[in-house]
Amino acid sequence: MKRKMMGGLAVLSLVFLLAGCGQASTGSSAAGTQPGSARSSSGKKYTIGVSMYSLTNPYFAAMKDSFVTNGAKYGVTVNVEASNGDEATQLSQIEGFIQQRVNAVAIVPQDSNSIVTAVKALNEAHIPVFFIDANADMNVMKQDGATEVEAVESDNYQGGVQVGKEVVAYLGSKPQADIGIVNFPTASSTQARDAGFLSVIKKYPGIKVVSTLNGNVSPVTGLQVGSEMLQGHPNMTLIFSDTGPAALGVMQAIQSQHKQGKVALFGFSSARPNIKAIQDNSIYKAGVRQQPAVEAQIEVENMYKYFNHKSVPPQVLVPVPAVTKQNAQASYAASFG
Repeated sequence: MKRKMMGGLAVLSLVFLLAGCGQASTGSSAAGTQPGSARSSSGKKYTIGVSMYSLTNPYFAAMKDSFVTNGAKYGVTVNVEASNGDEATQLSQIEGFIQQRVNAVAIVPQDSNSIVTAVKALNEAHIPVFFIDANADMNVMKQDGATEVEAVESDNYQGGVQVGKEVVAYLGSKPQADIGIVNFPTASSTQARDAGFLSVIKKYPGIKVVSTLNGNVSPVTGLQVGSEMLQGHPNMTLIFSDTGPAALGVMQAIQSQHKQGKVALFGFSSARPNIKAIQDNSIYKAGVRQQPAVEAQIEVENMYKYFNHKSVPPQVLVPVPAVTKQNAQASYAASFG
């Protein structure tokens, strides 16, 4: 908590310093009406700042490439930074974007609650805020009077519903299983995935969630918590992972404990290694595929529309197609990593 408060104060102090030096624009800070340099005359060269969760994750690497490629189509310079799982780093990056007076900022939030401090600082600097992949906590946004222009996300809730249906189909007409959930609890996107998944399986009393552990969007952590689950619950027969990297670690845990054929894995299966594992189908049975390049393309297009005084939707949900053994080959070709 102390770190978050110090980071937030640093952001706000920088905003006030910029304003005192005459570098911050004046006017309304409401989303859709921010008058700063982003709303300049036609033909202006724009620069946007992007703060991502990670660039070592192939999902975000694909998103970065799409930002840069699609930005170039519109003459937009895209500066991408990675917070690498650290909230303080993300706040510092956004401080830098404010100092640079970028025309807009797109954020993959490290934490959907604490990021609101940075959103408020960007509002005060009259820099439009866009979210991608996950949104801020809208209750905290409202409470703090912070505003955003748009959020482009995977249709995470429906993706969770789809995986829940795949699990039920796999278990049969009278599904029964002790299952584990490897999650990432601090992001709104993964919270929505879990909610969609649970909305399906809670209809079946024979399916019992006996363990939920944080996989931290990491193969290393996925291996660790997957191993803990399997050791602590020897009757567990199925695991759901709400992120692709953690799912790869869980798959290693199942292999290392020689539980192929005894424990099945389902999850968000975006990258090619995940989809290849579904094609093999020995452990990883099915999932859904996110489209990070499409998300970034939509975000850039709508940013450019916003710069040119055109309306953009407050939310765009990008479909997450199912991935099964039957369609894994085509899904692999359409994926990344």
